[in-house]
Amino acid sequence: MEQLFDLLRCHSTPGDEDQVARYLLNGWREAGWETSVHGRRAVSARRPGGQGPKVLVCAHMDSPGYAVEQITPDEVLLVRLGGARIGDHPVAGMLKVNGAGQRVALHPVEGDDERCRTVPLKGLRHGDRACFLAEPEVAGGKFLVSPFLDNRAGCWALLELARTLGDKAGIEVVLGATACEEIGGFGAPVLARAVQPDAVLCLDATYEDEAQNIRLGQGPVLTLSDASVLLGDAPRDRFLTFCKKHSLPIQTEVYNYSGTDARAFPHQGLACPVYPLLLPTRGNHSPSETAHLDDLAAWLETLRALLKPAARHGLWHFDFTP
Repeated sequence: MEQLFDLLRCHSTPGDEDQVARYLLNGWREAGWETSVHGRRAVSARRPGGQGPKVLVCAHMDSPGYAVEQITPDEVLLVRLGGARIGDHPVAGMLKVNGAGQRVALHPVEGDDERCRTVPLKGLRHGDRACFLAEPEVAGGKFLVSPFLDNRAGCWALLELARTLGDKAGIEVVLGATACEEIGGFGAPVLARAVQPDAVLCLDATYEDEAQNIRLGQGPVLTLSDASVLLGDAPRDRFLTFCKKHSLPIQTEVYNYSGTDARAFPHQGLACPVYPLLLPTRGNHSPSETAHLDDLAAWLETLRALLKPAARHGLWHFDFTP
């Protein structure tokens, strides 16, 4: 879990993803992958010599946080970037001042979910960033508890894939990570245009949902519909049949709000199929997000199975023919 804990401790608010980007690029290069930097919008990696369908596996680097909006002699007011959920009580935070993190207490502002407040610090400037303090822990031997599981867990999966996929003749795998998914969605269109994939596996986090029987410990979640994707019966059935054949646990969800980077690929005019394969979590965007270790393991196992050149699941083809 060392790499995942390192990623969780990185500061990576929307538009300020440098620490996570550097960590990914270094990890990919150490694993022997060729890397590319797409401005400040995205990073990617490919295995040299790959042939066949180009399958992009992507995650996003940013997590919700705050930016300094007002500075007075008595307090600092910060406005949130993305859907950070501080709750009703002060929480431990990390405020970047002159590029270095300083531990502070972040206080909710009564009647204003968009803001929090803290004390002034020497050298603090307008626009400086703050986030929750990450102190990852494993609870009860099976639950990972930390802020930023959305979506440092996805970034960790990209590193694990680079380390373990090996030579994949017959399929070209590209790993990509985007900026600003939590606010603006600016990174994914740049990545989509740069890579031009034949198919996409979009990694992200989703919500535990008793009504839909989405539960921690029951495997990753295939999103059938949300504000960014719609999977019809045929691709759904192919995906679920493949998982059943290989004894891979899978859950499904349906809703019509929120979404992921998945929307960028059809918006760029690409005909590629896009499959959001998400990690179920509890307390999304809060200081104490929670995931099950079994789901992390099953997530990776499913990705590796899908990316085998001889998988024969037909998921990289997306048209109206049988």
